[in-house]
Amino acid sequence: MYARAWNDEQDVDLAPGKAGERMNIYRTSPQQSRERAAREAAEWLQVMGGTPTDADRSGFAAWVARSPLHLEELLMAQLVERELAASAALQAFDLDAVLAQARAQDNVVALHDAPVVAPAPPVSAAPVARGRRRRVGWVLAAGVAACAVLLGSWKLLQPEVPVYQYASAVGEQRSIALADGSMVTLAPASYIAVRFSAGVRDIELRDGEATFDVAHDSSRPFRVHAGDNIVQAVGTRFTVNRLPSGTLVAVSEGKVKVTATGNWLESLWRDDAATLEAGKAKVESLGRPAALSAGEQARIPQGQQAMLRMPLEVSSEPVDGKRRLSFRNDTLADIISEFNRYNPRPIVVTDPLVREQRYSGVFYADDADSFLQFLECCSQLRVSRQADRNVIDGRSRQ
Repeated sequence: MYARAWNDEQDVDLAPGKAGERMNIYRTSPQQSRERAAREAAEWLQVMGGTPTDADRSGFAAWVARSPLHLEELLMAQLVERELAASAALQAFDLDAVLAQARAQDNVVALHDAPVVAPAPPVSAAPVARGRRRRVGWVLAAGVAACAVLLGSWKLLQPEVPVYQYASAVGEQRSIALADGSMVTLAPASYIAVRFSAGVRDIELRDGEATFDVAHDSSRPFRVHAGDNIVQAVGTRFTVNRLPSGTLVAVSEGKVKVTATGNWLESLWRDDAATLEAGKAKVESLGRPAALSAGEQARIPQGQQAMLRMPLEVSSEPVDGKRRLSFRNDTLADIISEFNRYNPRPIVVTDPLVREQRYSGVFYADDADSFLQFLECCSQLRVSRQADRNVIDGRSRQ
């Protein structure tokens, strides 16, 4: 009988035999252990960022639990991946073209032909992958580590970038011309912060809704940060709306790339897509950036790594010129958030269960009372009209 055990500190040959026979121990240095953990973290990031199977999830959980070093390297790999994805210098980088060019060179030696110095110890819960994929993962891990150093040094050398803040009042719609020629239209009670540098155009939608007409600039990506989500555009027109339930993205012209940057590790322990109400829409993972084209919109639930892709509903301009709000099975929290942008007397609901109730209908944006009358008529909720606010009570009316 022969068995081989391995952990993060040493390789051990367990060979039971005659009395006095010694166990062979092959020690690995802390640096070798960290390098191995970094390679495995890079590969797990690829596996779990796609469409992991139940076996993948189980193996990943066992791998993370085996050593604190694994979790540390996983977090580092995730951080570097996000920085690389957001880097303007890498936007035009074509990995497939580089690999094709390398394969065409006569002086390139295939990795599987290289002599094996020492076989890697087996890992009890490593991701299932082909040999070539594992070797590519090692190469990517080494590149990621190098890029982490370069990105850190680059950031330290960057000059301080000024931040410009713009806001609209309740009931006010405001148009803003940005320095690059882009236009932003703020919905009522909305708030943005603008930070332009030589390499990127960043806008943070801190509250409310905004429509962006983006001026084309291939050297500087245009990114809108909305909570845990990033929407990146290239010469396009799109709208981003922050609501209690999550983020809505609607594309009128061109294309955008949607990325979720929330708690990636937490999302791996649950099935985000299962919590979405798909209907006829398409549920997609945001483990990797997703593209939205003109005529599409997406709902990204708060804190989740999935989105619900839907056709864009084009609302016709009302004859009377008044803004209308259209709701289709939306939560009361989202509906109230929309009405409170247009009406000086806010609607308040304190019961979290009531806030999750869903309603449909079309109402004038500046006539919140019509919605309150609807609730009084067609629900079991009570409405208390006070001098400075309207309070929705979850207790049933007698």
